[in-house]
Amino acid sequence: MNRFELHQEAKKRVSKMEFGEPVTNVCAGDGNPTRQGYFVSLDIKSHKNRFGITHRDYTARCTDKRGKFWNTDIQVVFPGHLSLDESREIYAPIHAAQF
Repeated sequence: MNRFELHQEAKKRVSKMEFGEPVTNVCAGDGNPTRQGYFVSLDIKSHKNRFGITHRDYTARCTDKRGKFWNTDIQVVFPGHLSLDESREIYAPIHAAQF
């Protein structure tokens, strides 16, 4: 799977998520406090470069339900609170496509 296909699949996956749904950041380590959270919204920010071409940045807004909010790349956010082994298995093809 290439980067474009990963991004398209991620947009479809995250757009189907609902407010309050449990999510996991599959690239975050076990000690990372933003590894597991709850979905808030899909944020899309548009900007134009100096040539007039519009670019869009897609991020998933997440929370810990205790007042902390953060944005995460949509390619690494998956529904459910996944185990560390499940996260590694899902993240392997993403890492291979990116690097």
